[in-house]
Amino acid sequence: MSGDAALTGQPVPTDRGDSVLRDLVAEQFRDHGAEYKLRAQLCTGTDEMPVEDASGEWAEAKSPHQSVARLVLPAQAAYSDARRIYGDDVLSFSPWRGLVAHRPLGSIMRIRRTAYEQSSRFRHAMNQAARVEPHDISELPD
Repeated sequence: MSGDAALTGQPVPTDRGDSVLRDLVAEQFRDHGAEYKLRAQLCTGTDEMPVEDASGEWAEAKSPHQSVARLVLPAQAAYSDARRIYGDDVLSFSPWRGLVAHRPLGSIMRIRRTAYEQSSRFRHAMNQAARVEPHDISELPD
């Protein structure tokens, strides 16, 4: 069993401050790796599964969730000072950095695209840091 599965159902301590979840994740990864299965529903028809109206659920019967990827993460120093600074000052997030066929759909995601880009520009300007796009995990600090 992967280390993350062993945590299922465990209570979160309430006496460890505001960063308890971050600290628990860092502790978990310090000693254990984790494995995650990513699942998605495929749009089988925009009449029953509209991408412009995010208010409705897509029926599981029409499109059951399918496994699309498996992430295997080794034990690591997940929240070292160097990684925190790198994540806060250097990296940026955008779900549009990928295959065109996998890019987000819908009006909400189009609005988010602008927000992600503006947030990244502002943060990098304020931090006086160039935006870096790592190509391999070896490029991340320990």
